[in-house]
Amino acid sequence: TGKKTNPHLVRDMVVTHVRGEGLASDAELEALAMYMGHSVAMQKGTYDRRTTQQKVAPAVGLMSAINAASDGRGEKKADR
Repeated sequence: TGKKTNPHLVRDMVVTHVRGEGLASDAELEALAMYMGHSVAMQKGTYDRRTTQQKVAPAVGLMSAINAASDGRGEKKADR
């Protein structure tokens, strides 16, 4: 793009991409934060650019799965 880069910009791009795409485990993100001289809290606050909807989507999916599983058990009990 012809733009100048610096270490901070590269760090920003890497961490933003890894966090945004879910490419790393919590342990890997923690190690990356330590490697870059950040705390995990700073990394989350600074580089997590997901929307609130994107942040809660895994919880919504989990709750849907729990509800589906409990509905399935409820139907089996009713069939007995």
